[in-house]
Parts: sequence; structure tokens; C-alpha cells
Amino acid sequence: MDDIRSRIERGRKAIKIAGEKGMDTSYWEKELAQLEVLAQAEDAARRTGELWDKQGWCLWKCSALDDDIIVVCRDEVSAGYPKGYPVYIEYELDMLGRDKANHDSLRLIHEAKKLAGARVIGVEGARRVLGDKLSKGLWGTISPD
Repeated sequence: MDDIRSRIERGRKAIKIAGEKGMDTSYWEKELAQLEVLAQAEDAARRTGELWDKQGWCLWKCSALDDDIIVVCRDEVSAGYPKGYPVYIEYELDMLGRDKANHDSLRLIHEAKKLAGARVIGVEGARRVLGDKLSKGLWGTISPD
């Protein structure tokens, strides 16, 4: 994380100097924005780990799910988390991330979790036709709790 923070700081300085010299910094600014997102993700992962060690769960405000709040649990035996939020177990998030579930699949899975407390039991690659283009999509397999 410190390496990313130092790269961000160096990038800000370089953009400032280049801007003062009239250079186009748009590419550098895009790269810097990606580093900042990565730093935020690493910080969230660190804080999640701390909370898991302490209580076995944490709350996330998830931008990929329209800022819905979800409970993220280390395992299925975690207890004490606030009720009323969809619950995601670490292995479910690993599955969704590893298989790069697309946004539509994430929304569908999230709605099933909100409405029925469903669990993710698998994510399978699938191909579907969108108009005249072929695109790769991922479909989640869910199970009612």
C-alpha cells in the first residue's frame, strides 16, 4: 500500500510539473485515477480483514450495487451482524470476482439475495447473443437459503 501511495504522490507531482510546462497530462491523470481506486480497494481489504479478525463480519457500501449496503462475512457461522442486509460470504465474493461476473449477473444475484436470502453456489461461463454481437456473459447459480 505504501508503494501505491508513493506512486500516487509522485504522479501528482509529475502532473503538476507537466501541467505548468503546458504538456498534455490527460493520460497520466487517467493512470493516477486507476492507482487511487487500487489504493482505496487495498484499504478496504485491510479494514475488512481487521473487522473479520475482530467480529467475523463487516458492512460494505457497494458502488457496483448502486451503493447498497451488504454484510460481508468471513464464513457461514459468523454471527452478530445487523439483520436486514443481503449477506455475502467470503467464498461467494471470491467466486464472483474470480469468474469476473458481469454487472447484470451481479445485479440479478443481489436481487435474489435481497428478496430470498439466496446463496451463490456457482458461476458458470456462458455465451449469449446481444443483437448482432456475440458477447461473453457469466450466469450465477443461486440456491434459496
